[in-house]
Amino acid sequence: MINKIHITQVSTLNIAKKYHKKNKNRSIDISVSPFCDFVTWADCIGNEKIKLLQKNRLSSVQYFKNILKEMFLIGINSNYEIASSKIETKNIDNVIYSYCSKKNFNNNGEFYDTNFNYGSKKNSKTVWFLISQDNYIPKKIFNTFILYKKKKYFSLYYLFHSFLKNIFKKNFFHKFNYTYDYSKICYKFFFSKLQNAHFNLYIPYENRPHQNQIIRATKKISKKNKIYCYYQRAPEPLQLEMIYKEKNIDKLYVCSKIQKNIFIKYFSWPEKKIEIINSLKYLKFLNRSSHIFLPYNIENSKFFLERLEKLQHLKKRSFNNYKISIHPLNEKSKEHLHLKKMIKINLIKNKNKPNNIPIILGAPGGTASEMLDTVGKVYHICDNYLDIFSQKIWKNVKVTKISDSIYEYKKISYKFLLTNGNKNNFYNLINKNKNF
Repeated sequence: MINKIHITQVSTLNIAKKYHKKNKNRSIDISVSPFCDFVTWADCIGNEKIKLLQKNRLSSVQYFKNILKEMFLIGINSNYEIASSKIETKNIDNVIYSYCSKKNFNNNGEFYDTNFNYGSKKNSKTVWFLISQDNYIPKKIFNTFILYKKKKYFSLYYLFHSFLKNIFKKNFFHKFNYTYDYSKICYKFFFSKLQNAHFNLYIPYENRPHQNQIIRATKKISKKNKIYCYYQRAPEPLQLEMIYKEKNIDKLYVCSKIQKNIFIKYFSWPEKKIEIINSLKYLKFLNRSSHIFLPYNIENSKFFLERLEKLQHLKKRSFNNYKISIHPLNEKSKEHLHLKKMIKINLIKNKNKPNNIPIILGAPGGTASEMLDTVGKVYHICDNYLDIFSQKIWKNVKVTKISDSIYEYKKISYKFLLTNGNKNNFYNLINKNKNF
């Protein structure tokens, strides 16, 4: 079974790369199209597309629903505006393209980016171009542009206008969708505000379509502008969305040797473009033993409850002392709160000896790596082979199948999956790159 997981993952990687090549030959922009964005943990076109490619099928009900949803959501892309402080763009050295919400600003309006552990008042020659995730605009802004929606509404006119603009263009479906349209909006505002500037661009990079458009805009402004991308997430079992697409990137920073090797060997990144640094985001991991981490998306609560009960029975351990963790974006989700309640009712009351090994449900994200670097062992309940660690890919992780859809990961090497950093790391990095 462990070998089958590896075979499935390598096969899927090859299928994804072949699909990318096919679309590039058809003049499709694979770095922006949602059909080429294989985010396996999200409910999106790319996730459904890779499932179809695996099965050699053309369509499914869910795939069709996601396509219609992407088309319909173009209607919410109207009414974007920019808020900013007074910035003399001719005098800047660096631009950081990132995200913001109200919690990232202090009472004085200073923005603090947790991906870089760096604030907007630290350096007047470093400016921020931020995508607002909640449309909050502080009364004071320092060295910052903020892209936000002035009002939230659906515009049928905007949707129809976009349809007319794209209907006679080649590769219509790859362009007439929310993802592509939003990426063009980001490009337009970024270019208009920074078109007279020469700078180094820094991005907390996840190969998002809008990020790739910003990279294009930066190089269009000036070919001398440098692109420094930072993969801020902890390692995940199979990061299909990170297959190499955007050639304009000058450097991709990763935070461990094993991550670098995997990006080169499996995701086709040129070795000369990847550099290892200490993490800018994670200064110190918390030891979160005795935790159950709920999945980002819950498709079947019953599946997780049954497997948790099975794990408890097989290991003859109690989960009485466990805390149940919900992703911050889902803290108010009725579905997640219900699953949390059911776990407490069905599993917490147990007289067995206490256990402290963390348990992850569903797609593990970077949490499994975090647990391996702190606790050294983690249980994972999952039925998707693309979301399970392969020990043939991750050489310092031993994978043991405990039961159906239940796995144990154990770190077998002193080498870290992600190397922690310190608060001065980003300051040192931008100074280092000044001379380029």
